[in-house]
Amino acid sequence: MSWIDDTQLTIADSIHDYSTSLDHFVGKKEDEKPINNRSYLRLRLKSRYSHREYLETDGSVYLKLDLPHTKKNWKIIFESDPDDFDRLEDKERGISANSNSSLSGAIGGVRLQGRKLGEWKTNFDLGLKLKFPIDPFTRIEVYRTDQLSYEWTSRIKQEVFYYKSKGPGTLTSFNFYHAITQEPSTILKLSLNAQYLDTDNNWEVVQQAEIFDRIDQDNLLQYSIGVSADSRPNYSVTNSWVSIGWKHRLYKKWLYFTATPELDFQEDFNYKINPGIMFELEFYFSSNDRGNDRLKHVIPSP
Repeated sequence: MSWIDDTQLTIADSIHDYSTSLDHFVGKKEDEKPINNRSYLRLRLKSRYSHREYLETDGSVYLKLDLPHTKKNWKIIFESDPDDFDRLEDKERGISANSNSSLSGAIGGVRLQGRKLGEWKTNFDLGLKLKFPIDPFTRIEVYRTDQLSYEWTSRIKQEVFYYKSKGPGTLTSFNFYHAITQEPSTILKLSLNAQYLDTDNNWEVVQQAEIFDRIDQDNLLQYSIGVSADSRPNYSVTNSWVSIGWKHRLYKKWLYFTATPELDFQEDFNYKINPGIMFELEFYFSSNDRGNDRLKHVIPSP
């Protein structure tokens, strides 16, 4: 397996060296000490098949170049398959996009991350869709985390995004977390999300309950049950589902495999049962991020 490790190290080190050089050129002062650079590249390959639909395949690339020496902690981002205009259900379930409103083409830009407004934290993105004609975009995200009680934690998030070609959209999320075990290796997450896309003139609402069960250091089970609804043309439930995802560390801490059997009950098929399964491979390339545990789910801290 040495050639696999060599390839991973070569790509990771190239990303690190390039981002470090750019960071030092843009933001490092002569008397400053080097700061840990957390740039990384993530590749995802997905295949999803269901009894009443076709086989869908999807691949995506996400690159983040960390610039820790810049005064306001800017990042450079690249996404080959942005999900801003995907259906909310697809976003929440992490499945391949199947919305007619989905964006086509990669985007690149800069991110100002982690600025505070009182108890709220913010992320601000600004960039272009890398496809002619030029399509500028911006995204603003504000969120906060609160300790509701000894057992429950909440996170509220509001996101607003705008693309010149498609107009505005908003996404509002309410998430509630509870540790089922003391470690906590088993976490319950309850969520309520609402998305409005100006292109569809439609509100989509998704409610979901998930349990993340860490079996051991190499395996994670994720149980999910949820329902989605649209406001147009008339308010109706568009889908309900149950799924069980198994995520496995295939190799070291940079190659992961996920298999997710699922049962859907979609309006498009008169709510008849629609069994399916999704497979996913994830590759991570990072020099200073190798200690991260990609299987670890934690309750966010206030």
